[in-house]
Amino acid sequence: MSSQNLAALIPGARKALEVTSLPRNHPAPGEILIRNQAIAIQPLDAKMLLSGYGGAGALESFPAVLGSSGAGIVEELGEGITGLAAGDRVVFDTQALVKGGETNRREGTWQQLVICNAKTVAKIGDIAFEQAVLIEFPLQTAVGALHLFLGMGKPGTGSDGEKVLVWGAGGAVGSHAVQYAKSAGHTVIVTASPRDAERQKRLGASEVVDYKAPDVVDQLRSLGPYKYLFTGSGDPASQKALASLLQPQGGRFASVLGGEVGLPSNVERIYKPFSKAAQKDENGEFRGWWYREYLPKVLKENLVEPVKFTRRDGGLVAVQQASVDVFEGKVRGKLVVNPQE
Repeated sequence: MSSQNLAALIPGARKALEVTSLPRNHPAPGEILIRNQAIAIQPLDAKMLLSGYGGAGALESFPAVLGSSGAGIVEELGEGITGLAAGDRVVFDTQALVKGGETNRREGTWQQLVICNAKTVAKIGDIAFEQAVLIEFPLQTAVGALHLFLGMGKPGTGSDGEKVLVWGAGGAVGSHAVQYAKSAGHTVIVTASPRDAERQKRLGASEVVDYKAPDVVDQLRSLGPYKYLFTGSGDPASQKALASLLQPQGGRFASVLGGEVGLPSNVERIYKPFSKAAQKDENGEFRGWWYREYLPKVLKENLVEPVKFTRRDGGLVAVQQASVDVFEGKVRGKLVVNPQE
């Protein structure tokens, strides 16, 4: 068992990454050590690295290690762990982005060996590590918003068959929202570009409306009303459109972005870090269901559409340029790096 642990460290604010050795940490009770096999270069991480965005948490002290999700192989278990064993293939989330200092350097996923709370780990069966890490983040965002915060039921538990509106269904989060709402037994209406209409219907949408159409709100109103409203793009135009659709009675919708939009007083916008909701102890019931039941089933049975991605060679050394390319919008689709290379 190799004791080497290489990490892509941020030495200081807006400094280029340095690949260097870190100590091999050992898991405390309730934790596991994972040999990380896949890093998805998330826009948030790239923004933090290159612009200094989000100075608290992960960037409150240096050196820092970014990344809060990964996929790999369980290498060592702390005391009190049940349901997991060395050699298990898993996808996982850590608190690296919300905690600084030593926690960040133990749990940041831009390294080869990562410490993780065993409660935020899911077995993945034979699915590729790249697919597991690319599906988990946007899927948890969508399911967290719809189920945990808007109150939509779980698949297989029966539903009232109400209508769901997903604005911005073309992105990863929106696409997963469509698939989840359909699996929960609802009629799903979406906005997307016309060229994506066929795929959206394959994912489960009953109607696809062009989000650029001048009468998009009128078209959506004619297809409603909606019990659940979610914007996967989160831009101000989408928030104002959903607020308009809730008139005159008012209501609420979930959004992946906040901002000063100027919404009516009878409309509640739910804006939360949906992808990190399972990290909170008050959401322990959701966390247990997500990591032990729902996510393993989705990944093992291929219940959602695979994600297209590009593998960037070079291991941790490649993370700097990969982040620049994502930050500057030079790549289409997702970039994945194997930190073991």
